[in-house]
Amino acid sequence: MSKGVGEYQVQRDTGQDYILWTENIVKRFGGIIALNKVNIKLRKGRITLLIGPNGSGKTTLVNVISGFLVPEEGRVVYKGRDITRLPPHDRVKMGLVRTFQIPKPFQNLTVLENVMAAAEGNPGENPYIAPVYKGKWRRFEEEQTERALEILKWVGLIHKWDSKASDLSGGQLKLLEIARAIMKGADTIIMDEPAAGVNPVLVHDLFSRIIQLSRERSVTFLIIEHRIGLVGKYVDYAYAMNMGEVISEGEPEKVFNDPNVLESYLGG
Repeated sequence: MSKGVGEYQVQRDTGQDYILWTENIVKRFGGIIALNKVNIKLRKGRITLLIGPNGSGKTTLVNVISGFLVPEEGRVVYKGRDITRLPPHDRVKMGLVRTFQIPKPFQNLTVLENVMAAAEGNPGENPYIAPVYKGKWRRFEEEQTERALEILKWVGLIHKWDSKASDLSGGQLKLLEIARAIMKGADTIIMDEPAAGVNPVLVHDLFSRIIQLSRERSVTFLIIEHRIGLVGKYVDYAYAMNMGEVISEGEPEKVFNDPNVLESYLGG
């Protein structure tokens, strides 16, 4: 039986075990400085929250981290490797996945089929190999089916394995995104507003699964979220941005109550 969220202890920053970090990232669009010397760190197997008002630079930073933008200055380091100029698909191969990089669920396929579709390297898809090595791709599909079912257990969707994606709730669709990311090999997942469109009552179920994956499977999460009142208690560390800069970081409650952060949201 999975643990409840209250049974997990929030892990405070020890300065060790960082899986990803940025160093003095600068990104300009013409004369506009979208990011100005931005430094953040993600600790392995922990949940980091990124907040800030619209236009604060959050999306630009995530685009730099995921490879859709290249900064003018600074670097992105993942698993000890400088990936600043690495294209997005190579970052995915390393295990860094942004959920929207995976196609939206195929509405007419089952949950299991959607997860299976994210598997890499199926020899049955090669027209030259498939006819000759039928046994090989059949074994591959059997193995991947077992893995997909195991992942569905992790995210709490095993009871929906044969349901069509179109029948899932908003929260279940977010869990399906996570399952597909893990099937693709992700150990670090960037999620943009996972609580958006999810009933507040079900946000707890969604984040309980995210916590379980971080604690029991060492999956690292970077989450952008506006509904901080709902999700703040589930995260380990928080960064707040405004006008392209990090203006606060630390324990979530500290960041949420920082006068600079409150002022940035009020537009003072």
